Amino acid sequence: MPAHRARNLIEEFDINAPHVTEVRRLLQTLARQDADQDRKVYMMASAGRSEGKSTVCALLAIISAKIFHRRTLVIDGDMRRPTIHYLLGLPQRPGLYDALHHIQPLDVVTRATPLANLFAITSGRPTGSSGDAYIDSEFAALVEAVRPKYDCVFIDTAPVVPVVEPMLMAEHVDSLLVVAMAGRTPLMMVRRMRQLLEPILPKVSGVVLNNAVEGLPYYYDYRYYGYAEQPLPKRIRPTPTTRSTGSTRSPSDGHYVREGGMDGRREQD
Repeated sequence: MPAHRARNLIEEFDINAPHVTEVRRLLQTLARQDADQDRKVYMMASAGRSEGKSTVCALLAIISAKIFHRRTLVIDGDMRRPTIHYLLGLPQRPGLYDALHHIQPLDVVTRATPLANLFAITSGRPTGSSGDAYIDSEFAALVEAVRPKYDCVFIDTAPVVPVVEPMLMAEHVDSLLVVAMAGRTPLMMVRRMRQLLEPILPKVSGVVLNNAVEGLPYYYDYRYYGYAEQPLPKRIRPTPTTRSTGSTRSPSDGHYVREGGMDGRREQD
Protein backbone atom coordinates (compact mmCIF):
# COMPACT_ATOMS: atom_id res chain seq x y z
CA MET A 1 0.00 0.00 0.00
CA PRO A 2 1.38 3.45 -0.82
CA ALA A 3 2.48 5.19 2.36
CA HIS A 4 0.59 8.40 1.63
CA ARG A 5 -2.53 7.10 0.00
CA ALA A 6 -5.57 9.01 1.28
CA ARG A 7 -7.48 6.33 3.16
CA ASN A 8 -8.95 5.90 6.61
CA LEU A 9 -8.82 2.42 8.11
CA ILE A 10 -11.43 3.30 10.72
CA GLU A 11 -13.96 4.35 8.08
CA GLU A 12 -13.10 1.35 5.86
CA PHE A 13 -13.26 -1.14 8.73
CA ASP A 14 -15.17 -4.34 7.91
CA ILE A 15 -15.34 -6.89 10.70
CA ASN A 16 -15.96 -9.70 8.17
CA ALA A 17 -12.93 -8.91 6.01
CA PRO A 18 -10.36 -11.74 5.91
CA HIS A 19 -7.47 -9.45 6.88
CA VAL A 20 -9.42 -8.31 9.95
CA THR A 21 -9.94 -11.94 10.92
CA GLU A 22 -6.21 -12.59 10.65
CA VAL A 23 -5.31 -9.60 12.83
CA ARG A 24 -7.88 -10.72 15.42
CA ARG A 25 -6.18 -14.11 15.49
CA LEU A 26 -2.82 -12.40 15.90
CA LEU A 27 -4.08 -10.41 18.90
CA GLN A 28 -5.54 -13.55 20.47
CA THR A 29 -2.21 -15.34 20.02
CA LEU A 30 -0.32 -12.45 21.62
CA ALA A 31 -2.76 -12.38 24.53
CA ARG A 32 -2.24 -16.09 25.17
CA GLN A 33 1.53 -16.16 24.94
CA ASP A 34 2.07 -12.89 26.82
CA ALA A 35 -0.59 -13.43 29.50
CA ASP A 36 1.90 -14.23 32.27
CA GLN A 37 4.61 -11.80 31.13
CA ASP A 38 2.76 -8.50 31.59
CA ARG A 39 3.56 -7.37 28.06
CA LYS A 40 1.51 -4.45 26.80
CA VAL A 41 3.88 -2.20 24.80
CA TYR A 42 4.46 -3.61 21.30
CA MET A 43 6.75 -2.21 18.62
CA MET A 44 6.39 -2.97 14.93
CA ALA A 45 9.62 -3.64 13.05
CA SER A 46 10.53 -4.33 9.43
CA ALA A 47 13.74 -4.54 7.46
CA GLY A 48 12.83 -1.91 4.87
CA ARG A 49 10.05 0.28 3.56
CA SER A 50 6.71 -0.68 2.00
CA GLU A 51 6.26 -3.95 3.86
CA GLY A 52 2.85 -3.09 5.34
CA LYS A 53 4.18 -2.48 8.85
CA SER A 54 2.24 0.73 9.47
CA THR A 55 -1.01 -0.77 8.19
CA VAL A 56 -0.62 -3.82 10.42
CA CYS A 57 0.14 -1.53 13.37
CA ALA A 58 -2.95 0.58 12.77
CA LEU A 59 -5.16 -2.49 12.33
CA LEU A 60 -3.87 -4.02 15.56
CA ALA A 61 -4.75 -0.83 17.42
CA ILE A 62 -8.19 -0.52 15.81
CA ILE A 63 -9.15 -4.13 16.48
CA SER A 64 -7.77 -4.03 20.00
CA ALA A 65 -10.00 -1.05 20.77
CA LYS A 66 -13.08 -1.88 18.71
CA ILE A 67 -13.40 -5.66 19.07
CA PHE A 68 -11.45 -6.51 22.23
CA HIS A 69 -12.63 -3.32 24.00
CA ARG A 70 -9.17 -2.53 25.32
CA ARG A 71 -8.05 0.98 26.05
CA THR A 72 -5.45 1.29 23.31
CA LEU A 73 -2.81 3.80 22.26
CA VAL A 74 -1.02 3.84 18.91
CA ILE A 75 2.16 5.91 18.54
CA ASP A 76 3.79 6.89 15.25
CA GLY A 77 7.48 6.63 16.05
CA ASP A 78 8.56 7.13 12.44
CA MET A 79 9.27 10.84 12.29
CA ARG A 80 11.05 10.46 8.93
CA ARG A 81 8.20 9.00 6.85
CA PRO A 82 5.13 9.03 9.12
CA THR A 83 2.00 7.13 8.08
CA ILE A 84 -0.32 6.57 11.05
CA HIS A 85 -2.02 9.97 10.76
CA TYR A 86 -3.01 9.13 7.17
CA LEU A 87 -4.37 5.72 8.13
CA LEU A 88 -6.45 7.07 11.02
CA GLY A 89 -7.49 10.36 9.41
CA LEU A 90 -5.76 12.55 12.02
CA PRO A 91 -3.62 15.70 11.85
CA GLN A 92 0.12 15.04 11.81
CA ARG A 93 0.98 17.67 14.42
CA PRO A 94 1.37 18.25 17.25
CA GLY A 95 2.68 14.79 17.96
CA LEU A 96 5.59 12.71 19.19
CA TYR A 97 8.22 15.22 18.10
CA ASP A 98 6.52 17.98 20.09
CA ALA A 99 6.34 15.78 23.20
CA LEU A 100 9.98 14.68 23.00
CA HIS A 101 11.16 18.28 22.62
CA HIS A 102 8.79 19.67 25.28
CA ILE A 103 6.97 21.85 22.77
CA GLN A 104 3.61 20.40 23.85
CA PRO A 105 2.70 18.29 26.89
CA LEU A 106 1.77 14.63 26.55
CA ASP A 107 -1.95 15.18 27.13
CA VAL A 108 -2.08 17.66 24.24
CA VAL A 109 -0.36 15.42 21.69
CA THR A 110 -2.49 12.40 22.69
CA ARG A 111 -5.55 12.52 20.43
CA ALA A 112 -8.92 10.88 20.73
CA THR A 113 -10.20 9.05 17.63
CA PRO A 114 -13.73 8.18 16.47
CA LEU A 115 -13.36 4.92 18.46
CA ALA A 116 -14.04 5.38 22.16
CA ASN A 117 -11.15 3.16 23.31
CA LEU A 118 -8.57 4.22 20.72
CA PHE A 119 -6.10 7.07 21.18
CA ALA A 120 -3.17 8.14 19.04
CA ILE A 121 0.06 10.10 19.21
CA THR A 122 0.94 11.04 15.65
CA SER A 123 4.50 11.80 14.56
CA GLY A 124 4.53 15.55 14.69
CA ARG A 125 6.70 17.39 12.20
CA PRO A 126 10.41 17.91 12.92
CA THR A 127 11.59 21.47 12.34
CA GLY A 128 15.22 20.49 11.77
CA SER A 129 17.07 17.36 10.74
CA SER A 130 15.10 14.13 11.05
CA GLY A 131 18.18 12.55 12.58
CA ASP A 132 17.92 14.98 15.52
CA ALA A 133 14.19 14.46 16.07
CA TYR A 134 14.47 11.44 18.37
CA ILE A 135 15.60 11.83 21.98
CA ASP A 136 16.05 8.45 23.65
CA SER A 137 15.71 9.52 27.27
CA GLU A 138 12.52 11.45 26.52
CA PHE A 139 11.03 8.53 24.60
CA ALA A 140 11.78 6.19 27.51
CA ALA A 141 10.01 8.60 29.87
CA LEU A 142 7.04 8.86 27.52
CA VAL A 143 6.64 5.07 27.34
CA GLU A 144 6.70 4.82 31.12
CA ALA A 145 4.16 7.65 31.37
CA VAL A 146 1.62 5.99 29.04
CA ARG A 147 2.16 2.41 30.24
CA PRO A 148 -0.22 2.54 33.26
CA LYS A 149 -2.91 4.42 31.32
CA TYR A 150 -3.59 1.84 28.58
CA ASP A 151 -4.22 -1.87 28.18
CA CYS A 152 -2.23 -2.00 24.92
CA VAL A 153 0.28 0.33 23.26
CA PHE A 154 1.36 -0.20 19.63
CA ILE A 155 4.34 1.74 18.27
CA ASP A 156 5.07 2.09 14.57
CA THR A 157 8.71 2.79 13.72
CA ALA A 158 11.02 3.45 10.82
CA PRO A 159 12.61 0.39 9.14
CA VAL A 160 15.31 -1.30 11.21
CA VAL A 161 18.09 -1.57 8.61
CA PRO A 162 18.42 2.01 7.22
CA VAL A 163 18.16 4.01 10.47
CA VAL A 164 19.09 3.63 14.13
CA GLU A 165 16.00 4.94 15.97
CA PRO A 166 14.04 1.65 15.96
CA MET A 167 16.80 -0.21 17.79
CA LEU A 168 16.95 2.56 20.41
CA MET A 169 13.17 2.46 20.84
CA ALA A 170 13.21 -1.32 21.13
CA GLU A 171 15.09 -1.05 24.44
CA HIS A 172 12.02 0.55 26.04
CA VAL A 173 9.23 -1.74 24.79
CA ASP A 174 8.02 -5.14 25.98
CA SER A 175 7.77 -6.92 22.66
CA LEU A 176 8.58 -6.67 18.95
CA LEU A 177 6.47 -7.85 16.02
CA VAL A 178 8.46 -8.21 12.81
CA VAL A 179 6.62 -7.60 9.51
CA ALA A 180 7.93 -8.94 6.20
CA MET A 181 6.42 -8.78 2.71
CA ALA A 182 6.17 -12.18 1.04
CA GLY A 183 8.15 -12.37 -2.19
CA ARG A 184 9.43 -8.82 -1.88
CA THR A 185 11.67 -8.41 1.16
CA PRO A 186 15.26 -8.90 -0.08
CA LEU A 187 17.12 -11.79 1.52
CA MET A 188 20.12 -9.62 2.40
CA MET A 189 17.82 -7.17 4.23
CA VAL A 190 16.28 -9.99 6.28
CA ARG A 191 19.72 -11.27 7.24
CA ARG A 192 20.90 -7.80 8.23
CA MET A 193 17.77 -7.24 10.33
CA ARG A 194 18.38 -10.59 12.02
CA GLN A 195 21.89 -9.45 12.94
CA LEU A 196 20.67 -6.13 14.31
CA LEU A 197 17.94 -7.76 16.40
CA GLU A 198 20.24 -10.41 17.87
CA PRO A 199 20.83 -8.59 21.20
CA ILE A 200 17.09 -8.23 21.82
CA LEU A 201 15.87 -11.40 20.12
CA PRO A 202 14.00 -12.61 23.25
CA LYS A 203 11.70 -9.61 22.82
CA VAL A 204 10.53 -10.77 19.38
CA SER A 205 7.04 -12.22 19.89
CA GLY A 206 6.55 -13.28 16.28
CA VAL A 207 6.67 -12.56 12.57
CA VAL A 208 3.81 -11.30 10.43
CA LEU A 209 4.09 -12.42 6.81
CA ASN A 210 2.25 -9.81 4.77
CA ASN A 211 0.79 -10.29 1.28
CA ALA A 212 0.83 -14.10 1.50
CA VAL A 213 -1.88 -14.44 -1.14
CA GLU A 214 -0.75 -17.72 -2.65
CA GLY A 215 0.09 -19.20 0.71
CA LEU A 216 -3.57 -19.61 1.62
CA PRO A 217 -5.76 -22.25 -0.02
CA TYR A 218 -8.57 -21.23 -2.33
CA TYR A 219 -11.21 -22.22 0.20
CA TYR A 220 -9.96 -19.48 2.55
CA ASP A 221 -12.24 -17.18 0.55
CA TYR A 222 -15.41 -16.56 2.58
CA ARG A 223 -17.46 -17.10 -0.57
CA TYR A 224 -16.54 -20.79 -0.45
CA TYR A 225 -18.42 -21.07 2.83
CA GLY A 226 -21.41 -19.09 1.60
CA TYR A 227 -20.67 -15.88 3.47
CA ALA A 228 -20.90 -12.37 2.05
CA GLU A 229 -19.11 -11.83 -1.24
CA GLN A 230 -16.44 -9.21 -1.08
CA PRO A 231 -13.20 -8.37 -2.90
CA LEU A 232 -10.20 -10.08 -1.39
CA PRO A 233 -7.53 -7.74 0.07
CA LYS A 234 -3.89 -8.58 0.38
CA ARG A 235 -3.55 -11.24 3.03
CA ILE A 236 -1.98 -10.61 6.40
CA ARG A 237 -0.82 -13.95 7.71
CA PRO A 238 0.50 -14.07 11.29
CA THR A 239 3.22 -16.48 12.35
CA PRO A 240 2.99 -16.29 16.14
CA THR A 241 6.34 -17.90 16.92
CA THR A 242 9.67 -17.59 15.21
CA ARG A 243 10.03 -21.37 15.30
CA SER A 244 7.21 -22.07 12.87
CA THR A 245 8.15 -24.48 10.10
CA GLY A 246 5.38 -23.63 7.66
CA SER A 247 6.25 -22.46 4.17
CA THR A 248 4.62 -20.09 1.75
CA ARG A 249 5.01 -19.85 -2.00
CA SER A 250 6.46 -16.55 -2.99
CA PRO A 251 4.39 -14.95 -5.78
CA SER A 252 7.42 -13.36 -7.36
CA ASP A 253 10.00 -16.07 -7.82
CA GLY A 254 8.15 -19.40 -7.62
CA HIS A 255 10.14 -20.60 -4.60
CA TYR A 256 9.08 -21.31 -1.07
CA VAL A 257 9.90 -18.66 1.52
CA ARG A 258 10.61 -20.10 4.93
CA GLU A 259 8.40 -18.49 7.58
CA GLY A 260 9.01 -18.26 11.29
CA GLY A 261 12.78 -17.87 11.34
CA MET A 262 14.41 -14.58 10.54
CA ASP A 263 17.22 -15.98 8.46
CA GLY A 264 15.29 -15.59 5.23
CA ARG A 265 16.35 -19.01 3.90
CA ARG A 266 14.67 -20.32 0.77
CA GLU A 267 14.48 -23.80 -0.58
CA GLN A 268 13.69 -24.87 -4.11
CA ASP A 269 10.35 -26.55 -4.70
